Amino acid sequence: MKVEEALADAMAASVSEVKAPPTMGAGVRRKHRGHVIRFRMAGAVMATAVLAAGAPVYQAVTAGPEPSGVANSTVRVVTQVTVPDVMNMTFEEAQAALRAADLVGEKVSGTEKVGLQSPKAGADVAPGSTVRLFLRVTERNELGLLGDGRTFGGITLDYLPDDLSWGKSSNKWEGRSGGTTYTTTYDLPDEPNGYYGIQVFVHEGRTAERVDALLQRDAVEHVDIGGKKGYLADVKADSDYGRLGAQPREESCCTPTLGFRVTDKLAVEVAMNPSRARKLSNEEIAAELKKIAEGVRSSK
Repeated sequence: MKVEEALADAMAASVSEVKAPPTMGAGVRRKHRGHVIRFRMAGAVMATAVLAAGAPVYQAVTAGPEPSGVANSTVRVVTQVTVPDVMNMTFEEAQAALRAADLVGEKVSGTEKVGLQSPKAGADVAPGSTVRLFLRVTERNELGLLGDGRTFGGITLDYLPDDLSWGKSSNKWEGRSGGTTYTTTYDLPDEPNGYYGIQVFVHEGRTAERVDALLQRDAVEHVDIGGKKGYLADVKADSDYGRLGAQPREESCCTPTLGFRVTDKLAVEVAMNPSRARKLSNEEIAAELKKIAEGVRSSK
């Protein structure tokens, strides 16, 4: 077999898309016959190198410009990573696990361990994607024994959906400019990690003015609650308020909320957990929030 034929066979087996320059065989044949033997030995070595290393060796052997008939090609590799399970981890632990998977952890709310992550574990996402982490809130009972939990902060709730019961945790805090906010939750007993179904906030004094401000926004829907003006809106994690159903109800996207004034000193906001809202239509969400709000009365 001729040297150029051996080279051609070797090249065809490893880099079939690359063709030898048409002048290569002629150049070899013009060599002195005494050099042919040496070239055969070198050719065997080069053929072995080509098989082991591929086209880059061939380019070095040709030692000339790329043939005009060969087009450059670019291969684009698209990869994805799988979101790890960071449930029940602290934020620091979740961050480390996500960083190891080439992802970024973003804490949305809470102070304890992760109670919800979005996207969920097992989802395939692009490297560098953000995983939103919802940490559970430290359970407190600062308002003392509340009986069935329906009377607190100066109001009483006469109605709650049948599947909810008081979560036995409550909290209060002072507003920066004065006033006090009280809150408690009503949970789904069969929901994992004790996720709340409905959370009620009572704003007293200056903190009640937040509801007045929201009532002035065009982006919210105005509703009537027993002759009192209220607002109904989807609230994003970044406190962006918009009309109910204006955004796709994706996981952990929006918290449907209804707010209104109960008295001159008290305002109430009733919020529905996004996981509960995803199981209901916008009409059912609005009806449930309105029914709860219409059952709110002053207990002072």
